[in-house]
Amino acid sequence: MKIAKKPITCHNPDCLHKWNTASRKRYVSCPDCLYKVKNPYFKIADKNLLDHFNIGENGVKIQDPSLATKYSPHGPIIDVYFRDGKSFCDYCESSDCKHVKYALSLPLVQRIFQKRGWKIK
Repeated sequence: MKIAKKPITCHNPDCLHKWNTASRKRYVSCPDCLYKVKNPYFKIADKNLLDHFNIGENGVKIQDPSLATKYSPHGPIIDVYFRDGKSFCDYCESSDCKHVKYALSLPLVQRIFQKRGWKIK
């Protein structure tokens, strides 16, 4: 594993320690005070990390780790709804986002659309 070239700085005002890391995690802990800091070298591939569960006739629930926060470390659960041959992402408030594209790429969702006579656009 490569170690980062530029050091990471702790954001804790009482610490401000600088260190290098080879971690691939989204957040890393300061070695001095254990304060969590967002890793600037964290890289992800959007579509590969999206995960679906609870596919139904009216929509899909998708978890998106690329939107993880301190309070939702695995990413939020996003609803993509199906209605009248169209799909809509509740999180992005859009019909053309990565969540909708991912949902429409799932074979089970394609079968639902086919069963209803809807076309995937």
